[in-house]
Formats: sequence, C-alpha cells, structure tokens
Amino acid sequence: RLIERFYDPQQGALLLDGTDFRALELRWLRRQIGFVEQEPILFDCSLMENIKYGRPGASDEAAIAAAERANADAFIRSLPEGYATRPGEKGVRISGGQKQRVAIARAISKEPRLLLLDEATSALDSTNEAVVQASLEALMEGRATVVIAHRLSTVVRATRILVLSGGVAVESGTHAELSADAGSAYSRFMRHQLVPPPQAGRCEEDADG
Repeated sequence: RLIERFYDPQQGALLLDGTDFRALELRWLRRQIGFVEQEPILFDCSLMENIKYGRPGASDEAAIAAAERANADAFIRSLPEGYATRPGEKGVRISGGQKQRVAIARAISKEPRLLLLDEATSALDSTNEAVVQASLEALMEGRATVVIAHRLSTVVRATRILVLSGGVAVESGTHAELSADAGSAYSRFMRHQLVPPPQAGRCEEDADG
C-alpha cells in the first residue's frame, strides 16, 4: 500500500530510480504499477474486458496473448462463452486459481515498470503454479519486482529476500546466504517446505516467516 501511495511513510522514504515517491504524480505512478494480490478483484464484465482493464485500448489479440502467458487461455476457452464469460461480481463464478490467472494476465497486459505480487500464486495447484511462475519470471525481466510470499519456491531466485516476523525484517540476503545458516528462521521455514536448491536471482522478495 505504501508503494501504491495509499499511505505515505511516517519515517524514511520510498524511492523510484532515486526519486521520492511523494514527488511523483499519483496517476502517473499508479500507471507504472502492476499488482496481483491473493484475492484479486474482478469485475462483472467479460473476461476479455477484465484482462484489457490493465491496458485500455489493447486489442483482443494482445489480451489473448497475455492470457496464454498466464496459463489462463485454456480454461477460458473451455467455458461455454469463452472470453465473453462474465465471472460475476468479485469473480464468484470461477475458482480462486482461475481468478488469479486472469489477474496475472491483466498485469501482463499492462506491461508495468514495477510489479507487485502479493501471494500471487497461492491459489494455484503445483502444476499451474510452475507454469504461471515461469510466465511471471518472464514478466519480471527488466522490472523492479516485489513479491510477498509464504511459498519459498517463489522467492529462491530473488536478488534479495527479507524475512519478516511480527512485521519486522529479521533476516536479509539471498536464498543461498540465508539457507547456509542452519539456525536461521529462513532455513527452518525452508526445511519445512523442502525448497529446491538456490538459483540466480532476479527480483526482490519478502518471505513472511
């Protein structure tokens, strides 16, 4: 919420390319941000329109391409009305995982400079999570990305991980650095989830431990 400037920090500052967020025009700033949350908001209009909401004026082809990258195209086409399907208010007519894939497609369509992912794959099964995670990593390339996650499999490639406890950052480092300390909170969390070996990082992420 601080990054989107629903609130301003009481101490310190948030910077975008060295510029204080408070010095940036609010409408411009929010156009630069793609946000996928744990409970995404969908509107009671067609799924095509929901995806295009991320980028008004986008073509149907561009929206479909975004859905394909988010692993949403197949399930959308399986619906009786396809992309014309109305998901209902708040997306009540489709599953949580399907809602998240539509929200991810919307973020992909927007092509944001700054990407915020708040438990963005939490409602997906392991198969869809792996496919969508690959799509998200392609979207992250060249973009500042902040990920909030409890599934450590989504943060192992991060350039920097912050481990939070009670709202306070208690550990910071890469996956390799944090996992090397067997007594760290991150290592305990990692052993609980059986996270795979570390890989090269791309984005900055938060692990809520």
